[in-house]
Parts: sequence; structure tokens; C-alpha cells
Amino acid sequence: MIDLQLAVHVPQPGARHAALDLSLRLATRLGARLDGVYAAALPGATFAVPEAVTLQVQETERARRAAEAQAGWWAGLLRDSGLRGSWRVGEGDLAEVLSLAAASTDLLLLQRPEVREDAPIGFGSTSRTVFAAGRPVLVVPAVGADSTGHRVLVAWNGSIEATRALHGAAPLLAQADAVHVLDGSRERGPEGMAWLPPVPLPTWFEQRGIHASIERFESHGAPAPAILARARALDSDLIVMGAWGHSRLAEMVLGGVTRALFRDCPLPLLVAH
Repeated sequence: MIDLQLAVHVPQPGARHAALDLSLRLATRLGARLDGVYAAALPGATFAVPEAVTLQVQETERARRAAEAQAGWWAGLLRDSGLRGSWRVGEGDLAEVLSLAAASTDLLLLQRPEVREDAPIGFGSTSRTVFAAGRPVLVVPAVGADSTGHRVLVAWNGSIEATRALHGAAPLLAQADAVHVLDGSRERGPEGMAWLPPVPLPTWFEQRGIHASIERFESHGAPAPAILARARALDSDLIVMGAWGHSRLAEMVLGGVTRALFRDCPLPLLVAH
């Protein structure tokens, strides 16, 4: 049997933060391996100013070496929690490093910045990672979460992104105390063509031994506030949903559920693009 593999972004090696604390609890509950991932950032914009390249590269290399020296700290965290895993250090653009780490894991955890860098246009490191990773990502609010995955709300619209998120959440859903699905899927897509093939939700849950209640969801107005209202009413501690179903540029201009929930949701979000 292959162990479930989790990874968590560690922005400051040697320091605890909300996503790290949650990842330790989640890995313990799921019996999963847990890797810590640090990115010594080398922004692409560095090369736009030739005079700054040498200094920036030297600083990035220094940060990478300092992070590599924290392998013992990470091993101690895992040992204290009875977990196994690795300490992984990369160098380069943050979203690219995290996306590569996500490619070899079942679930990547990262913390949403307190400064709401994703709110204006959705091109911050969090959204860029979700957009590029091609894997499920658990976005943890900066305030943290005592627990997640016990009472799960699935915001379902029948899209490829929502399907990827649902599959990524399956290990959590199998252990959840309650799973509630808001089915907002449509019979026809935006071009007037049917969604083919539709995902048979009741069968999908039944085959995995997951008991889920499914309700038809129709929002009269912006969907994001309605989703949050249902999450509060159900005392949910996790929302599962597809992310960036439209392009980020379209969501910048028109608004969108992903952008709104990244900005305002007080709960962890398990998303996939």
C-alpha cells in the first residue's frame, strides 16, 4: 500500500505557522508522509536589472544553504509527531518551486498571505501556484484552523476543476463526520453544449463508502457569499471546490467565486485547477 503524500510550504525554516501546524495534525490523522518545502526565491524580474543579478543570485544561494541546514529541525518536528517525510529545498520563482513540489504529492498545503495579495487581480503566489500545480492544494487562512476535514462542504459545479478537487479530497472525505454537497451544476455549458460525461455524484460517493448529503444549489446573486452562508449554517471546517474555472484575467475583470473566496473565506479551501 502506497502512503498518502502531503507537502507543506514553509516560508521561514525553523518557525511554525498556521499551515505547518495544520499539516502536522492532518498527516497524523491520515497516516500520511509529510514533506516540508522551502523556496529560496529568485524572481524573474531580477534579470531585468543586470546590475542587480549578481547580488540577487548570491542572496538566493545564501538563503538556500541556510534552509538546507534546517533539515534537522524538520526531522525533529516529524519525530515529535510520529511522522515520516523529507525536507525539500528549491531555488527560483516561488510558484514554480511549489508547483514542482506539488507534482509529486497528493496534496500541497500553503498559507494564504495576510496581506491579501491575491485579492486585487489573482496573480499572487497563492493563486499562481494553484493555477500551475495541476494538483490539489489546501489553502490555509493566516488565522489558522484548529481542525479541518471533519465537516466538509463541497461546492460542486460539474467542471473539470471541481472534479479534480473532489478526487483530491477523497482521503479526507472518507474520514469526515459529515459531507455536504452544494450541487450547482448545469445541464448545459456556457456554449450551450451538454457537460459530457456528467459525474454521477451519488455513485461516486457510494463506491468510496462516503455518506454525503446533496442539495441543489441555486444562488440568487453572487455565489461566493451564498456558499459561505451555507458553510456557516452547516458548521463546516473545510470547503472543497474547483478553482479558476475561468481565466484569471476574466475573474479580474468580472469577479469570480475563486477570487472572492480566496479573499474572504475564513475556512481552509481545498482547491484544484
